[in-house]
Amino acid sequence: MKRIISEESGKINTAVAGNIISYDSANNRAVVKPVGSVRFADNRTLPYPTIYNVPLVFPSSMGGSCGVSLPIRSGDGCLIVFSQDNMSEFMGNGKSDDTQKFQLNDAIAIPGLYSASVAGESKHSNSLTLFYGDSFITLDSGGFIGKLADGTNFNFSGGDLVVNGISLTKHVHGGIMSGGSNTAKPK
Repeated sequence: MKRIISEESGKINTAVAGNIISYDSANNRAVVKPVGSVRFADNRTLPYPTIYNVPLVFPSSMGGSCGVSLPIRSGDGCLIVFSQDNMSEFMGNGKSDDTQKFQLNDAIAIPGLYSASVAGESKHSNSLTLFYGDSFITLDSGGFIGKLADGTNFNFSGGDLVVNGISLTKHVHGGIMSGGSNTAKPK
């Protein structure tokens, strides 16, 4: 009995690490490749096959009108999760008579799984941070700060926005003349 249960449970796909091969952002579908191999009851192993037409999961709500998206590139890591039931109806393909469960073709992928720490994540582990290359915005209980790849720094806290050292509420202008003249740059 244990052998039968072990053999049958070995056929259930739950979740596996993988890599994005390609991504179609217009349709939110990816081609993914699970890492590792499938082991059969007779101890044979075969590499996992490439899985096509896999939807990616991004945090979103309000019917998709609010959320976070990420640029996806070939080679990005992901967690591939296999649905308990056939996903045809959910994916808009109509009802299916297929009663199989946990099949490779009923996969979704969650981007962002890597085997080692990602530099942007480890630099900002104690705050909510959006980062992209050398640019970042960090939000914590004191306000938000950020830096753009071009060197622009900004900080918003205490009711003031400071950009590259110039306060929005406390800056001064030189060269003031009455009439239709413009002021000099803020200091």
